[in-house]
Amino acid sequence: MSERFDVVVAGAGTAGAYAAYLLAKAGFRVALLESKSGDQIGVKTCGDGLGLHHVERMSKNLTPNPKVFQNKIEGVELFSPDERTRLVVRGEGYVLDRFAWGKWLVEEAVRAGASLFEGYTATGPIVENGAVVGVKAVDRKTGSAKEFLAKVVADATGSAAVVRTKLAGWLISEPLHPEDVSHAYREIVYVEEPVENPQYIKIYLDQTVSPGGYWWIFPRSATMLNVGLGIWGILKQNPRTSYEKAILPRFKVRGKYHIGGGFIPTRRPLKSLVGNGIVALGDAAAAVNPIHGGGIGQALLTAELSSRVIAKAFERGDFSESALWEYNVLYMREWGYRQAQLDVLRLMLQTLDNDDLNFGLSRRILTEDEIYHLAAKGTNLSLLDKFRVMMQFLGRPALLKKLSTSIQYAKEIGDLYLAYPESREGLERWYAEVVKKYNEFREKIGLGPLPTA
Repeated sequence: MSERFDVVVAGAGTAGAYAAYLLAKAGFRVALLESKSGDQIGVKTCGDGLGLHHVERMSKNLTPNPKVFQNKIEGVELFSPDERTRLVVRGEGYVLDRFAWGKWLVEEAVRAGASLFEGYTATGPIVENGAVVGVKAVDRKTGSAKEFLAKVVADATGSAAVVRTKLAGWLISEPLHPEDVSHAYREIVYVEEPVENPQYIKIYLDQTVSPGGYWWIFPRSATMLNVGLGIWGILKQNPRTSYEKAILPRFKVRGKYHIGGGFIPTRRPLKSLVGNGIVALGDAAAAVNPIHGGGIGQALLTAELSSRVIAKAFERGDFSESALWEYNVLYMREWGYRQAQLDVLRLMLQTLDNDDLNFGLSRRILTEDEIYHLAAKGTNLSLLDKFRVMMQFLGRPALLKKLSTSIQYAKEIGDLYLAYPESREGLERWYAEVVKKYNEFREKIGLGPLPTA
């Protein structure tokens, strides 16, 4: 049994639902597949944070329902492992009612004209003559198989990326290595004692509690908190165990709203987000901030950029990899280069111990404004001059050397991603330069070469 559309979007999370909305609004026949059904649509384990700038950009195409915003955020409180140092990084945003957000986006996609197939799990691509021409899916209620045919398929199936990863030998099928992911667990809890400063997200760096990551409090209100942690995937530790042992006892919990976990891609951009007849969006495209694991804003961005390029492909009647390649270029120039920069800093942070982190934060090696600039705009070489001066007056020259090296390579690798090739012809040479630069950096901070999956 099969049905034909212009575009099939596999997965109705933020990326998939928003892409379906944009494409349906533009007049295309869109099938939106979602494995969940009924009240479960929109339910997702997430940190629930979204920056104001993402909301403002989205509002040019779709004004969010104010009911999805649960708490207005003024910034982030960043704590050292010993919790003696607290940096306040200003930056406006929201803690979402993530489930209401997800449901609202799907409703808007349907209202725009997309056909929602709830309870259908995408199982893989349909390939003909070297191009993706649809998606295989299973109806979870009946177990029956169905094929959804289209000119273009958007893989928005989350971190598992069940469509793109089954295209063996294609550029877009690049797998994730355990080093490329973080394992996370979080609970949304009601607490008896109000959290201080609920207008601030709290980030705790602690390599004992959350090695290679951090643990967090995202307040939905003073007494309703999203609390969780992420651990570097290569360590193969269960984040729930660490959560229950080291974090949960800090709170007087009077009830739990939702619990859940999963894995998050925290790495450099994929080599390519496109193939013949297919694009990847959101977590399926590894479009996540490598430092803090936030991906809602990037999901919106990939949906917007890809839908723009898909519309052009329909104008030309060409759905090949080369016709869709512009999506790669747009992504790398808008976010991919910063994702690569932040990935360099992530690798450096994962080599530090609590003693280094306590020292660096207590000495304000990076100020609050500099941390915000790194997170929001990427790095710049002016920080190198600062580190060179500080090495003359502060202890820990090895730490400062590692930081300055990281800033330098973040800038250089970011520049490489800004020079992402305009077509596939230049990709292999470009990627060889990326690998060479990454391996130089990794050697200098004590890591081995880039792993191969």
